[in-house]
Amino acid sequence: MQRYKINGYELVKFYNQSTKLAQVFSDIESDLKSQNRVVCQYIVNGNKVEEEDEVVFSGWDLSQVQTLEYLSAGVSHLVEDVVRTWITALPEFVQQIEKLAGELRFEASKKSRATVLDMIENCEFLVDSLIPIKSLMGDSVAAGLASMVQAEEETRKALSEAIIALEKKDFVLLADIIEYELTTALQSWHRGLHDVLPAVQESANKDVENTPRLGHQRQDN
Repeated sequence: MQRYKINGYELVKFYNQSTKLAQVFSDIESDLKSQNRVVCQYIVNGNKVEEEDEVVFSGWDLSQVQTLEYLSAGVSHLVEDVVRTWITALPEFVQQIEKLAGELRFEASKKSRATVLDMIENCEFLVDSLIPIKSLMGDSVAAGLASMVQAEEETRKALSEAIIALEKKDFVLLADIIEYELTTALQSWHRGLHDVLPAVQESANKDVENTPRLGHQRQDN
């Protein structure tokens, strides 16, 4: 991850005092997009700009800005981190689901219901975090695409059936669904992620930093 800094007077010189910070944000993000990079964090006057604060800071005039910093990372590096994280986490996740299935068969309770809902939420997060890989990485992940498409279909089907069984309080059926269908889907994800990892690594290794248009200074951590 790279860190850049530009002083307020340099921004005013490049734009003007009445220019909104939103315009600067937009220009930075456009420059980075052309390099297949993204902004991970803005820091204005030494204060981190959280996602919910960005609208407020976007309305600032550049006359209010003393310093602007931002952290940038290549898309391929972010994708690699996500892929590696899930490859590590999935085996343990499968074990937790198998344990939950056993608990449902012998003693369904309010606690088990809450655990099932948490499991469903985690599976939905898995799908939502991995599906964008195809659009971000393009044809370079084609080798693992078939497994990932199959995994998504299997996961959505299993979750849909699990929700219906939960609503009907059919805990034996619910246990069967999550132990067999859902774990099979998660194993498909694991295979697919292993298939795409070499291409993702290669793309990350080729990620070369270019000079931002606004001439921001690189900050060494």
